Parts: sequence; C-alpha cells; structure tokens
Amino acid sequence: MDNQEKRSILLLIIVITLYFLYQVRMILLPFILAVLLAYLINPLIEELMERGQPRLGALIFVFGVLIALLSFIFIKLFPAIINELDVLAHRLPEYIGKIKRLIFEINQNYERIELPKTLTTVLDKVIRRFEEITLEFIERTSRVILSILSRVLSLIMAPILSFYILKDLESIKCSLWELVPKKRRRSIKLLLGRINIALFGFFKGQLIISLAVGILSVIGLYFLKIKFYLLIGILVGIFNIIPYFGPLLGALPAMIMASFRSNKLVFLVVLLFFIIQQIEGNIIAPKIMGKEVGLHPIVIIFSLLAGGELLGIIGMLIAIPIAAIIKEIMKYIFYEVLISVDNR
Repeated sequence: MDNQEKRSILLLIIVITLYFLYQVRMILLPFILAVLLAYLINPLIEELMERGQPRLGALIFVFGVLIALLSFIFIKLFPAIINELDVLAHRLPEYIGKIKRLIFEINQNYERIELPKTLTTVLDKVIRRFEEITLEFIERTSRVILSILSRVLSLIMAPILSFYILKDLESIKCSLWELVPKKRRRSIKLLLGRINIALFGFFKGQLIISLAVGILSVIGLYFLKIKFYLLIGILVGIFNIIPYFGPLLGALPAMIMASFRSNKLVFLVVLLFFIIQQIEGNIIAPKIMGKEVGLHPIVIIFSLLAGGELLGIIGMLIAIPIAAIIKEIMKYIFYEVLISVDNR
C-alpha cells in the first residue's frame, strides 16, 4: 500500500468519524465540558505533583474542593436562580410590553421636534431596529439560560468524566501519539504547544476576570435593588468573556430593568458598570491576565461577528479561542508543510 492510498484511507476515516460525531452531537456536551475542565485543572494537578503529591492524591484533593464548590452552588444559588427564572418567565410578556411602550414614547418625543424628513426616516428605522434587537436579545438570552439549565445532567457528568480523563491522562496521551507518524510528531508538538500558550492564558485569565466581574455586578445590582440581580450578574460575568461587545450585552438587561423604574436608576446602573469596567481594566486584568491570544482587533471583531451570525451568543463566546486555534494551524500549514515542501 503506497502513501497515497494510506492518505486516502486516513481521510475516509476522518470523514466517517466527523459524520458520526455530528450524528451524536446532542450527547457530546458533557464530554466537551469534561475535556475543557481537564485542560484547565491539569496544570494545578501537575503543580501539586511537583510538590510531592501523588497524582491520585492531587486529583482527589482538587476534585474534593470542586465538588464542595458545586454543592454550594446547587444548594444555595441554584434554587435562587430557578426562582428568578420562574418569575421572569411569568412576567416576560409584561416586560416586553413595557419595552414596546418605552420605545413608542421615545418615538413620539422626537416626532414633536421638527426634523428634516430624511433624518426622521433614519430615526424611525433606527428605533425599529433597536426594538427588534432588544426583543431578540431577551428571547435568545432566555433560551440560552433555559437550555443550559435543562442540561443539568451534562453539567453533573462533566466533572466525573474529567476525573477519569486526568487519572489516565498519560496513557491517553501515549495512545493518541501512536496515531501520529513519527516524522510529524515534533512539528505537531510545537503546534500544540503554541495553541496551549495562546489558549491557556486566555481561558485562565478570562474565567477569573469574568468571575470577579460577575460577583461585583451581583453585589452592585443587589444594592441598587434591580430585579433579577442574581441572574443578570451571572449573565454579566458570562458575557464579559466576549471582548468589546460583552460588557454592553451584559449591562443591557440591567439597564432595561432600571428603565422600568426611573431614569435616575438607569444612570446609576450605567455608572455601576462603568466603575466595574474601570476596576477590571486597571486593577484585575493586569494582575491576572496571561499572554494574549495574539489576534489583531480587526480579526477579533470579525471572529465575534462571524460567531454571532453562525451560533448566536454561544458563537460569540467561543469565537476567540477558535480563531486563535485556526491562526496557529494556518501558521503550521504555511511554515511546516508548504515551505518545507518548497525547500525540498
């Protein structure tokens, strides 16, 4: 069997595997979460091993802390989140009606001012578009939250699967490297190393920063007596992962809820998020954030828009890591494959 036949068979196996994974995509979530969790926890396990802990002992300690944390979330926070979601589900039609009335009042206010016809037409279009975006945002966000909560079993299974992945990580690595041709192992190790440097700093930094921003938001919104402060604070933390657009997306629900009460409260909410962003940008991020993913702002914005177009909010959340991986793969193909072929 020559090399061309081997490559054809390998390509066929890859296509069949991808098709199979697509067919069972609905059950892949716990496995994807488990791999991500293992990826983030493994450096901590290795750090404990360097200090003399056996691997199994380090795993039991780390997962013991993780289980305690998850238990606290499910016992204390989960019922509160469910309660807020239940209230929101019942009152969502009322809130949508209030938003429509608010937009109608804005529309009437500017109609009292004599503006050029062209400008009036533009403002009409902007207001209608704003209404569509706001209602679509509320609907999509509600769907995402309910979808996440409906997959509680996946969230519970992920740490269990992650434990077994980390327990047998070395044997899993050896098995995977056996599939890679020996002459390609060095270059692929370099590729994976570059991807790891780009991604780990991003994930570690963004997760810690988003957690801090989420906690600050919950506390601030609680003191401002904003309804659904816990739910909104969690959303703020999640959306904070998205560069540029994230803080605005996170603040929008709080501003909408504040607008139902008074303009002064809207101003206080805007001020709160401005202060939180200043704390994040000047105090938290410089101390925590690892190496950047090395993407130009234009590439980041394009990736976010493309991710949002393809997969909505979830697409925007995963756009930057995927863009970083694609960048490193393209560099690998260009320098290690194409140039090496030209130099032969």
